[in-house]
Amino acid sequence: MHKHTPEITAEERANILAKARDLAKEFDAIGKECDASNRFPTEMVPLYRESGIAGAAVPKKYGGLGADILTISLIGRELAKGDPGIALSFNMHQAMVGIFRNTPALNDQTRARILSSVVSDGTIICGPFSESRAGLAGLADTVAVPQRGGGWKITGKKNWSTLIEGSDVIALNATITDEDGKLPTDFHEHSARESTFIIPTGSPNVTIERTWDTLGMRATGSQTLVMDEVYAAPETYGGNFREGLVGEAEWAAMGFAGVYLGLAEKAFAEAREALKKKHLGATAGAQDTDIKQLGYVQYGLGRMFTEIETAARVLESTGQMAIEGRWPEGPAPARKAQWDLAKVVTTEAAISVTDQALRLVGGASFRRGNILERLFRDARAGILHSFSTNQLYDTFGRYELGLLG
Repeated sequence: MHKHTPEITAEERANILAKARDLAKEFDAIGKECDASNRFPTEMVPLYRESGIAGAAVPKKYGGLGADILTISLIGRELAKGDPGIALSFNMHQAMVGIFRNTPALNDQTRARILSSVVSDGTIICGPFSESRAGLAGLADTVAVPQRGGGWKITGKKNWSTLIEGSDVIALNATITDEDGKLPTDFHEHSARESTFIIPTGSPNVTIERTWDTLGMRATGSQTLVMDEVYAAPETYGGNFREGLVGEAEWAAMGFAGVYLGLAEKAFAEAREALKKKHLGATAGAQDTDIKQLGYVQYGLGRMFTEIETAARVLESTGQMAIEGRWPEGPAPARKAQWDLAKVVTTEAAISVTDQALRLVGGASFRRGNILERLFRDARAGILHSFSTNQLYDTFGRYELGLLG
């Protein structure tokens, strides 16, 4: 037994994936409107809770299904076939459940309290960790000032607060300051004091700045979280951030991979059906040009299929490696890159497939509101998630040259 050993049975797995497919239909019905109006669909939150998906990854001893990391990524894949933006938002909850169940930085009492509430109360967790200065890579400028009576007061901003409008609990990173509120000047001490805190979304002095207005993934509603001396009681402390949550980052990587694979599959299916039906009428070369008879169309569709199939196999094999306990060895930065390989392969496939879909289907797909136009924009968000493609290449390159120890 190890941390990725599944508890879920084959029957339970099939049932929860079927529920994901049913919920995807609800996502699909509202996705276009959410993209156009740039909003997160809060009305989907009760449906998500009722589906039982929220507690899928929670271990059985806390009342969940004990789903493994591959099953969770496949749930995201199915939900994304409904709407990738909505699926990506709820994926944040799944990532946090996976991280919480495994991170050694969290004490057992806190772990049990949070994970049990996910199943019994439908608690939904978001995890905003990005600082405006340097995203996830930068040590937290958000501060947690110790209070004489115990606890801390947290002040700062978090960009990319995905699912903040649909969550009950916020897990965030903040640096514990000196008693006078000053951050440590020494880098190593700063890192050692960067901690995880788990606070209710409705805490006093927690506000949301509606800054989310983007090219794609608009339905995620990834607004900016603002905290102004938000009190965090002693029991909200979740341990060191870099040694804790970051050490379980494969849950985010595999979740992203599932969502973007589903996005690519949705784009492929839409393009294929359009190409089956499309006729150009009389052209210079024929009385009626049936576009599916054109060699470049056949080649392009085959290329799209191959890229999706390759990405699907990478996702499944990576998940199977986790299940079998064959996770990569080496220093922490290189280990994260090994998991993020699946995310990079699937996001790059989604970008490539949506690009080819527009090229093959033609001008109609470029109109605002066309499903392929929307998926084309949504896919571009994949280049921003950590590790990005460039970060991945850089990390592997430095590791192979002996520069990453």
